[in-house]
Amino acid sequence: MKKIVLSTIILVIASASVANAQSRTGYFVRNSTQNHYMNPAFAPDQGYVGFPFLSGVNVQSATNFGPSTFLYPLSNGKYGLFLNGEVSSDEFLSGLKEFSYADFNIGYNLIDAGWFTGKDSFWTISLGMDVNVESSIPKELFRFLKNGMSTDPQAYSIQNLSLGASAYARLSVGYSRGLDEFVEGLRVGGKLNLLAGISDIQADIERLDLNLSSQSWNVKSLGSAHILGGGLVPAFDDQGYIDGVSFDPSGLGVSGFGLSFDLGAEYTISEGTPVDGLRFSVSVTDLGFMSYGKNKSRLFTTEREFMFDGFDNLGEKGSLDAQLEELTDDLLGMASLKEETVSEAQRGGLAATLHAGVDYSFLEDKMNVGILYSARFGRFRTDNELTLAWNYSPVRSFNVALSYSLLKTHTTFGWLLTFVPTKGVGIFLGSDYTSLNYTSLNFDGFKLPVPSKRVMLDVNFGLTISLGGKNSRY
Repeated sequence: MKKIVLSTIILVIASASVANAQSRTGYFVRNSTQNHYMNPAFAPDQGYVGFPFLSGVNVQSATNFGPSTFLYPLSNGKYGLFLNGEVSSDEFLSGLKEFSYADFNIGYNLIDAGWFTGKDSFWTISLGMDVNVESSIPKELFRFLKNGMSTDPQAYSIQNLSLGASAYARLSVGYSRGLDEFVEGLRVGGKLNLLAGISDIQADIERLDLNLSSQSWNVKSLGSAHILGGGLVPAFDDQGYIDGVSFDPSGLGVSGFGLSFDLGAEYTISEGTPVDGLRFSVSVTDLGFMSYGKNKSRLFTTEREFMFDGFDNLGEKGSLDAQLEELTDDLLGMASLKEETVSEAQRGGLAATLHAGVDYSFLEDKMNVGILYSARFGRFRTDNELTLAWNYSPVRSFNVALSYSLLKTHTTFGWLLTFVPTKGVGIFLGSDYTSLNYTSLNFDGFKLPVPSKRVMLDVNFGLTISLGGKNSRY
């Protein structure tokens, strides 16, 4: 398991080529077969079914740091961790925020279909899986790892260190309908999502107070953690505290169940008015919960004061992978987590997302511009995003979209191409976060291209087969 975890850390820090959220660039695309995932009131031009096993893949990585924040060129021509003695403390710490985060999300649709019934009713069904990894790491932890006991004595107070991950399958059924007979231009929609939990892992270290001296290292720890579902197995020392983890694939499977709802609405100004084509929309997705039975739940807590020995010449010797493994072992020992008795099922909420947008169509509905506000209420923080979008559809089956997003950590450029023919196979391909500046990292002779600044990349891809039918809007 350590190798898997460490490889993931390296991938996130160094390459970060990974996304969960549907493409915000495509939110206002009128012929999109995917934007109903962000607003269940939306309906495409016609019915469709996703291409088997390629219905839709959304992969995203987001950080508020770049690879050069933690990896530095060394005198031997290779790259080393910030822990290496060749890297100065001032250089490393000056590039950090008060809290660093690295989020990794994947959404995959195995089955995806949508079809029209009646005059203006649109149904959707999908079967897929979501994997989400979130983290929030205080700068004080990196200060301790880098400086250690630079003076004798020395104290550190590390607060609100959080790590979390979840994986679950979902079966979704959605319905949207125009309500012109009540309010002209109004359309509403909703989705019911049945969830099957595979695993949920979280650690919240509220406080680590470290008092270091040449005689002893004293640690006061306060926090909690849980492992829900299978796959991850902790190892314990002689006193019953976690000192390692391993991966057991035989333990993977459905371990929990949940339920969530998506709700949305859109309102388009009626034809014949001075602002004909102006549309307002709002939605909330993933309103719900996940529950794991007590026999599938393991809980851990720490509230302890003890003497600690570790971090001996950390980062000075061995491969990058070995240094990360040593760091993982020592951090687990310092956290000092001990298993507690589970008396009841464990239940938690999902990361809900709010979308609110307005767009305007012109040139006989061939072009539109819009502005979208998004807020994702994650485990450890709320991410706010403002996206400006431009879409052009020279013919109804083809659309090119461009976007410019800001507010999150820095501005970024996005793009999306969609082709949805009346008959045959369609495709969508794009990215909300496209870096324009790259550098390369040399790992034992292998040069890996990575963004030179913040690591925020994603890929949105899928194939569809048109079913016909028609959106009454046209």
